[in-house]
Amino acid sequence: MQNVIISDTDSVYIGLGSILKHMQSQGIKINDINKNEIILKITDQIQTESNNNLNTIVRESFNINPKKHYFQLKQEVIAKGILVTGKRRYAMYITNKEGVAVEELDMKGLELMKSNMNKRFKKFGEQLIKDVLFGKDKIEIDQTIIDFYKLVKTLDPKELGKPTGVKQIASYKIPARAGEMFSTFKTKAPSNTKAAVRYNDLLKFRKLDKQYESIIEGDKIFIINLKPNMYKLETIGLPNAKVPDEIEKFVKTYIDVDEIFESLLLNKLKELYKDLKWDFPPLNANITKFFNL
Repeated sequence: MQNVIISDTDSVYIGLGSILKHMQSQGIKINDINKNEIILKITDQIQTESNNNLNTIVRESFNINPKKHYFQLKQEVIAKGILVTGKRRYAMYITNKEGVAVEELDMKGLELMKSNMNKRFKKFGEQLIKDVLFGKDKIEIDQTIIDFYKLVKTLDPKELGKPTGVKQIASYKIPARAGEMFSTFKTKAPSNTKAAVRYNDLLKFRKLDKQYESIIEGDKIFIINLKPNMYKLETIGLPNAKVPDEIEKFVKTYIDVDEIFESLLLNKLKELYKDLKWDFPPLNANITKFFNL
């Protein structure tokens, strides 16, 4: 069991590093070109021996004819690197799947890759996981995070917003009364509904609702967190469609980059560092003062 890295209900992942090193000590040349071919030969032997052992178990322990049971162990993937942070929480870089060369990043249970990530953050997260898997030095990874945080400050709001769909606007919206700027909402209105309605209200207030499309149910939007502003809006939803210059300027002026970075990425990075038993690098006074890192 010392070579078993991950095991769950129907699969087991075995580390072959010690076997490969032994083979090299015996004069067998192993490199990036032939490594997977050699591993497949090893796993073929492991697969054969494991299934023979399984046949013995079902015959001796359960009195089942080995030719009639449905249990079979089969090699599936080869991973160049595996990161395990807990039960059902791991990442692996797969280079071979069922005998076919591939390059895939497979992750289970890692907070860093949850579906509420925008494309920019998700791409950064994937590369960060690869850096950890391939043994990049912590100091370099720390600097990568610091540099990305600086880059985030310069990005377009839509690249930073939380992507989501819009549902049930009519179910929760209470139209603004005469003389009021913004609509109100029924209890438990979803955050995406509120963000979409705030955008539509601002369009109408600026008398731009005839020139630009309002957000409707079924649309995709990007939720943007805002700093304190003259409209007292905490968030606003931006559509995929063209946004009026006036609203775009407002969003760029009041977008709360630190809040977005914290809610969508920072806490997930912090959790990964905790799993790795690493100290998280200070980004700047504004973002780290909230945490005991």
